[in-house]
Amino acid sequence: MLTNINVEEARDLLLEVIMPLPAETVPLLQSLRRVTALDLTADNDLPDCPRSAVDGFAVHEADLMGGTSLTIMERLKPGEVPSAALTPGKTIGVATGGPLPRDAAAVLPWEATSTENNKLSFDREIRPGTNIKPQGEDFKKGDTLIRRGARISPGGVGLLAAFGHSSIEVYRRPRVAIICLGSEIIPHDTSPQEGQVRDSNGPLLKSLVEQDGGQAIGLSYINGYQNDSIKEFLHESFRRADLVLTVGGAASGEYDQALALLREAGARMLFWGVRAKPGSHSGGGIRRSTTVISLSGNPSACVTGYHLLAAPVLRAMQGLSPGPVVITATCSNSFARGGDTRRFLRGYLECGTEGRQVTILPGQKSSMIKSLAGCNALIEIPAGHPPVQEGDMVTVYPVNS
Repeated sequence: MLTNINVEEARDLLLEVIMPLPAETVPLLQSLRRVTALDLTADNDLPDCPRSAVDGFAVHEADLMGGTSLTIMERLKPGEVPSAALTPGKTIGVATGGPLPRDAAAVLPWEATSTENNKLSFDREIRPGTNIKPQGEDFKKGDTLIRRGARISPGGVGLLAAFGHSSIEVYRRPRVAIICLGSEIIPHDTSPQEGQVRDSNGPLLKSLVEQDGGQAIGLSYINGYQNDSIKEFLHESFRRADLVLTVGGAASGEYDQALALLREAGARMLFWGVRAKPGSHSGGGIRRSTTVISLSGNPSACVTGYHLLAAPVLRAMQGLSPGPVVITATCSNSFARGGDTRRFLRGYLECGTEGRQVTILPGQKSSMIKSLAGCNALIEIPAGHPPVQEGDMVTVYPVNS
């Protein structure tokens, strides 16, 4: 087991033992934000035939010059198809999106024409192809619709619906068990007795897991458990989950027991401790096919550890690129502390008329929760960096997107 390693090394150790989860088939209407397990291609042209872009009249190539009178063969309503091909001197009324008769060269908008006694007249030339949606204009048969490893967006749902998909193969959502190890921690919806603390980390992690595509299958507390019971409980969690997140007890104090408990439960620990603040008291390992990540009990340290270590694991399990998005932005305020340790500050990232700007949020102690509600970015301050000044360019990791 490695100790006190950098964040990237810790993340790589975890990702080396991760494989995408098996695929499953889900109904299209339940596929939003799921990750495709296969390339999806068009099985027909879209549009599947030439269609009108406007309500109007289809015109033959011989009649494009205008200044003549055309006989209206029929007027198609939405959903109706032409009964015959178009011939010179004739026209057919068509609806927006409706199929065009064979040999239609253009469509005259309804408002650019006049009709009387089943005759159509127009007085201006119209170019070939005007107001026509050609067959295959959007997609040709065989074109890629959505690539494997893409997260399905609302637009993706609509696209697949246009090609008649009723279901889709996606990677299974990672099952995540969250276990709070602090004996003083109680569920958030109970009244604490003296010496007890309501849990905020568990509900926060559950929300983050589900935001990132995982499925939180349990939020549990060991308060009142004996060691043998804890060991059995951990065994059961490893059996049910793809990822186990433990919270608290990750430091090296007298009552910190996370490392010992995980080892007793059979986990092979890959690392313990990372060179970053907050979140230095984080560890990771594996038991059979289940990954385990131990996070700090301090709220901001817990969240930082999640974004740096657990979120990449969840992405990898879903067939996504695990690496974080890293950008630069102008810092809109200052932070007085430098230091020898690499630091990740909670920030608020926005893009305005002057480009990307990030604000360091108040409440940066690892025990404080003030910055969490508005946080959408981590701001990296390298080891040895002087205090951040307003206007400095900083490295930013967008989160919670």
